[in-house]
Amino acid sequence: MLSEGSWYDSFLSKYRSGISHEFLFYFNVRDLVDNYRYMDRYIYEEFIKKRNFGIVAFYDISRGLTFLDAGMEKEFNIITSNEASNLMNAMPSRLFPYIDRALKNTKMVLFIDHVEKIIPAGDIASMTLEERIALIWICEWSVSPKISSVGSCIMMLADNLADVSREILKSSYRIEPIFVGLPDESQRKEYIEYLLSDGSVKTEISADEFAKLSSGLSKKSIKDIKLKSEAEGIPISFEFIKEKKHSVLQKEYGDVLEFIYPEIGFEDIGGMDKAKEYLLKNVVYPIRKGDLRRVPMGILLCGPSGTGKTLLVYALAKASGFNCVKIDMSRILGQYVGESEKNFKKCLLGAQSQHPVIVFVDEIDQAFRRGDSGDSGVSRNIFSEFLQFTGDTSNRGKVIFIAATNRPDLMDPALKRAGRFDKKIPILLPDARERAEIFRIIINKYRFETDVEDFMVFAEQTENYTGAEIETVVRKAYELACEDDREGTVLTADIISEAIKRCRPSTQQVQFMTMLAIEECDDKDLLPDKYKSLLDERNMDDR
Repeated sequence: MLSEGSWYDSFLSKYRSGISHEFLFYFNVRDLVDNYRYMDRYIYEEFIKKRNFGIVAFYDISRGLTFLDAGMEKEFNIITSNEASNLMNAMPSRLFPYIDRALKNTKMVLFIDHVEKIIPAGDIASMTLEERIALIWICEWSVSPKISSVGSCIMMLADNLADVSREILKSSYRIEPIFVGLPDESQRKEYIEYLLSDGSVKTEISADEFAKLSSGLSKKSIKDIKLKSEAEGIPISFEFIKEKKHSVLQKEYGDVLEFIYPEIGFEDIGGMDKAKEYLLKNVVYPIRKGDLRRVPMGILLCGPSGTGKTLLVYALAKASGFNCVKIDMSRILGQYVGESEKNFKKCLLGAQSQHPVIVFVDEIDQAFRRGDSGDSGVSRNIFSEFLQFTGDTSNRGKVIFIAATNRPDLMDPALKRAGRFDKKIPILLPDARERAEIFRIIINKYRFETDVEDFMVFAEQTENYTGAEIETVVRKAYELACEDDREGTVLTADIISEAIKRCRPSTQQVQFMTMLAIEECDDKDLLPDKYKSLLDERNMDDR
């Protein structure tokens, strides 16, 4: 992901090398670049002023064509023989031919804002005639040798690349997309120190903590937090930032992403010691130290339903302090042509903007498939986009993809290859010691009273129970304790034993799903000891 400084370096490098004279800046294009300049002013002062452009013009579909000063408008009218003087608010089909004349006859910079409103995403067949004409002009400008030789430059701005017609990104044209990222932690810290230097608000946290908590926010949003704190007379605290941040992110991406704010940590889930240890040593600690080489591109959790795969992801989010989002395909799929693909691009971009972030996909075997012609290629397009994104090595240690499945055999092999989900962790049935721990944790979680100190006897009675089924037993025990003919609501040994007799395991095909998870495992160290021999037998069979 490019930071706010590197987007300008990327643009300048491509402009100087002659790769292109037409650029599409997208994503965080309405934010402060430094402590006081927005993007248009920054580009003007750092790029335009130093290169003697004769005309600097701005166009968007609502305000029409405007100029940096009256002299530049006069120059434009001279070049166009005053034929466009009454067309400054006209639609592109009438105005763009005159802009074309100016671009080819003097050194000109043209800013086109909200370009997605001029050439929106979708099939060309669904575009209006006006949109098609605008698309042709914009594409033709990128390959015009006359514009290149004169030194003119076209800069387009869009909040979301997925909202812009895909035609302009075809290799036959020379329009360069430039991703404008959110500020990284060091940039946020520098800006926060600048904001707080006037002493107008009180803070209960340090600038370092503020910078960490504000991950995923633009400088504009950070400034809004400061202004709201000042207006409400409330000190800036962890809870204050969390509330404002959630509001901002929900407004921006809530339609395509589910934001997770976990309340449980590793200490709140029983068992899974090998998985917890692996995640701490290979995800949390390396990212905190900045050594991303150890972090896997993606992690696949395999095992029967109810074994705690989702709980483990949420606990990792709390233990690490990283942002956590969940991809829910029901939020992605739309009813109009191209809407699902556009939503999915926005979903991935929104997730990427939160880095370091855990991106969780539950039941991935159902969520991502190549699909068939029955859905007009939507599933195939989304699947292809997902493959490309999960295989992007620049996301290593920044976007941690974790997926869960109880049927890894139904997943597309392309998803499971090394370099995407390159670590497969089996989450299996708890053993007796882990079951006893789960009983204790669940009773403490619900704050049930009990006079039992050693839960091993109940662990021995619940062989082949999942964590979810043990929770069902505990809740059943509380029901029994609350019955009218019982005294008090203490979970005694007799009550728990009675609950076990009345609740039977309901998870289907547990052994089958267990074997699938063992077969999928690619690291013997992550298997419970009693299953390691099975993995050895599988390896011998493969030979």
